Amino acid sequence: MDYITILEYIGVFAFAVSGAIVAIEEEFDVFGVYIIAIITAMGGGVLRDIVSDVGIPVFFTSYMTIPFIIAGTLLAIFLKGNLKYKNLFVFIDAIGLAAFFVSAAVKAINSNYNFMLFIFAASITGVGGGVLRDIITNRKPQIFKNDIYCIAGVIGVTILWFIYPIIGMESAQFITLIIIVLIRMISYYKTINLPVRKSIKFKKKTKY
Repeated sequence: MDYITILEYIGVFAFAVSGAIVAIEEEFDVFGVYIIAIITAMGGGVLRDIVSDVGIPVFFTSYMTIPFIIAGTLLAIFLKGNLKYKNLFVFIDAIGLAAFFVSAAVKAINSNYNFMLFIFAASITGVGGGVLRDIITNRKPQIFKNDIYCIAGVIGVTILWFIYPIIGMESAQFITLIIIVLIRMISYYKTINLPVRKSIKFKKKTKY
């Protein structure tokens, strides 16, 4: 089993936990919890494969991810999305974010993508499933909120793009994983957010 495959399985497990937690919070039944877990875990990769026109998405040609989705969902059900485990959930989600960004970035490099397509492939893989999850559960997508999330992945893989020719791909992957997780967790604990431009409310003129 190669390093990229291991990263993808970690990401699948972590995002299955994340999706199941949201479904539990929204009071979905058990079937719904599993569906949201699958969408969160695999949605980004499926979107990437569809957009990049690589044929049938990998998710539909391999059953190896299913045990990881089941395990992640069972963990979320067992913990019942309890708020006292919120920090653990955020950390697991950060690991999933980093794993998906890095695995997709390495695949993009191996496919000789240019820098813009490289960033796009990594981003859609890293956050696409979460966006689908939030849309289906009628939530504002997390990446459009003010916390540091997608940008953490973008910063990480941008660094990967520039350092892998110097230090080698394996070392670059490991460093990038740590960078993404650190950025996400530090911004979470220190409440470091992106600025939000508030809309200007105009007072209605009173007619006399």
